[in-house]
Parts: sequence; structure tokens; C-alpha cells
Amino acid sequence: MNHVIIHVDEPTRSAIAQSAFLKNAFAAFEASTIAIEGGGGWSGLYIDGEQTYIEIFGPSQGAVAGAAAGICLGVDHTGGLEKACAILSQSGRVYSPDLVRRQLDGQEIPWFMYVDLIDSGASFTSSIMEYDQDFLRRSRPGLNPGQDGISRKQYNAARFRPERYLKNISAVTLALAPADLALFGSQLAALGYAEISTGETRTFCGQEVTFHLLQSTASLKGVVALRLNLLKKKEGETIYRFGSGSVLQFDTELGATWRFGPASE
Repeated sequence: MNHVIIHVDEPTRSAIAQSAFLKNAFAAFEASTIAIEGGGGWSGLYIDGEQTYIEIFGPSQGAVAGAAAGICLGVDHTGGLEKACAILSQSGRVYSPDLVRRQLDGQEIPWFMYVDLIDSGASFTSSIMEYDQDFLRRSRPGLNPGQDGISRKQYNAARFRPERYLKNISAVTLALAPADLALFGSQLAALGYAEISTGETRTFCGQEVTFHLLQSTASLKGVVALRLNLLKKKEGETIYRFGSGSVLQFDTELGATWRFGPASE
């Protein structure tokens, strides 16, 4: 798991952007504009854990404008994306990586390779990415040996705030159209996620993250909930609401659930 993309209504996005708790206490938090090659880019809200992060857009922002949800998997070793493509291509579909270059200090430098798994436009996107092996060294001069690899943990290290609450995303609940649900489930299984489904929910367990896949409805689609691991217990207030479309609720121990959509009201 690299990151999850969530599109919310504008009042919810604004409430998240203005939350003093999220910005100052919960995790590393940034409203950022990313510039890529050819004058492209996007603006979003970024909430970073140790080796995963949450990317939040309004209803029409970002490179995947209008998408209700996006999942980006990642690899931590050079060549991992090529191996993943080879595994996935055994199904008969062809997966061909593309390169994204990022603008830094007036230059466009290689940032990451990626391959789209699913691109359903307004409903769901998923991909796998591999950072360029020289990106951290070129973008952060002065790194020590061992700090300039391609893992998400190394990438997050400059921003991760271990004194705050968020450690990582441990589970994602997604409501998907039947075709997307079936295809994403088959892709996760091919990549080594173990399916332990019960009832109408298909559950795929990896070493560090679990996906719960539900069939979408008129009111339930995209990211329904994130399960979060915490670095410390939350004292005092345990429920935070952001507009009418999102609520973050802390457990009594080292966990929290962040819900999105009408079900969060």
C-alpha cells in the first residue's frame, strides 16, 4: 500500500483543510500543489503516516478529477513493478508502465513509474508505482546512505511526525461497481493477497494492509472507511466530524476509523 485517494464534497474538503486537529496534532498535514512534466499537476491535501498516506481532493480536483476513490500500491525494491506486471499479465491483460517526471527547481526529473490496474473514470482508479531510484538523492541533497532508496518509508521520512497520532493505514473499505470489484479482487489475489471473504464482503489480506470490497449502491461508493494504526492512545475528544461527509473516530487503544460518505453521518 502506497496511498489512498479520496474525493469528497467541497464542504467536507474545506472542513478537513481547516481542521486545527488534523493540521497540528493528528499527522503530518500539507495542502500542496504538485507540478509535473508538460505543465500538468494537481492540488490536494496530504496526510502522511510512516509509510502510507491519504490524498484528499474536492469533487473536481486532481489528475483523476471526479473519481470517488483511488488506490495506489507500491513496491519497495527496484524492479518490483516489472515483476508485478509480469504476474498480472498472466491473466491475458497487458500492463505497460509509464514514467512520470516531476518539476523541481526548474527541471523535470524522473519521479516514478506506474501502471494502471483499473481506470473507471468517475468511479474508481487503481495503480502500482515504483519510485525512480535517483529521485530522493536528486530532490533531497545531503541524504545519508540508506536514506535514498525507493521505499515509501524512505520517501515519507522527511515529513513523518512520530510524535503525532497516525502511524499507517491498516485497512481500506471500498464500495465498487461489480466489474471493478471483480477485477480488483482478482488483481489483489494474483499479487499475493489472501482472500478470506465472508457474506457479501470480499476481504483480501496482505502483510501490512487489508482490503474490504463491497458492491456499490446509489449512496455507498468509493472509499467507505479507513482503518488506522496509531502511535499513541487518544485522550479526551475521540470523535471529529468534517462537514457532513466524514467522521474520524478513535478507539480506546491504538486504533481509529475514518469514515467517508453518507454512512459517516
